[in-house]
Amino acid sequence: MVIPMNNSNDWKVKNRIRQQYERELKSLTNQIFRHIENTKDPKEIIRILSHISNNKSFQRLCEEKAFKMVTAVNKATYKSWREAALNNTKGKKLYKALRYQVRNSSLESSIATQIQINARYIRTLPTNIAFEVTEFINSEASKGMRASELAEYIKSAFPEKSKANASLIARTEVSKSQTALTQARAEALDLNWYIWRTSEDSRVRSSHDFMEGVLVRWNDPPNPELLDPDFKGKKTYGKYHAGNIFNCRCYPEPVIDIDDVEFPCRVYFNGKIQNMTRNEFLEIA
Repeated sequence: MVIPMNNSNDWKVKNRIRQQYERELKSLTNQIFRHIENTKDPKEIIRILSHISNNKSFQRLCEEKAFKMVTAVNKATYKSWREAALNNTKGKKLYKALRYQVRNSSLESSIATQIQINARYIRTLPTNIAFEVTEFINSEASKGMRASELAEYIKSAFPEKSKANASLIARTEVSKSQTALTQARAEALDLNWYIWRTSEDSRVRSSHDFMEGVLVRWNDPPNPELLDPDFKGKKTYGKYHAGNIFNCRCYPEPVIDIDDVEFPCRVYFNGKIQNMTRNEFLEIA
């Protein structure tokens, strides 16, 4: 059993950030499709979509949207750290470290990396649409569908498909950014462990539900699907931290003080989850 150092929900990804990012990406998708609304040639649609992704103005817009999201996540995670400091016996020391860390180069590097990663994902929106349109054209043209009919179908059906892709990017990348920035701060503060937390509802994957409350070391991510006793040959996604897989709503709750953990507890170590006493944990911590 693990007792949260504060309220574990304080470390949860903020829905308002995710929802705002999703709205912005869907709005961007609408703008993309406005460029082809008067086009009747499917091949011209592909050319326009491919051109958009290489357009400098579009690329700058992608970076602006990524910057806005990542800085919002950074602000929210910093607030979570401050609140944790206020409710912890090591609070004064931690608060001073956090103030210094605002100018920490490793944190700045992590923020810049997340911005570039997200900008790159946003830039794939038009190229992904172009790829899907090409696949559709190759499939339907052989059935005798006229070019004008193909173009009209593309303009009517593909916007909704593309918005679904934008939603997936938003849900996934906000969580991944939060995990990355939480990890950067934790490691800079020499805090090497976190508690895997889930959203604790019916939509949680079995493999992630099994990870709830488990202590994980930042430099040793688990493979949740392989650890799940109900795995039974399901698809695996390799090793990853809480929040670092598509559509994942899990999040890491950093362990600031060993006194915040009630032993015995479940710990991921040596490729498996083990029940450990306090002394056993201290030997590996």
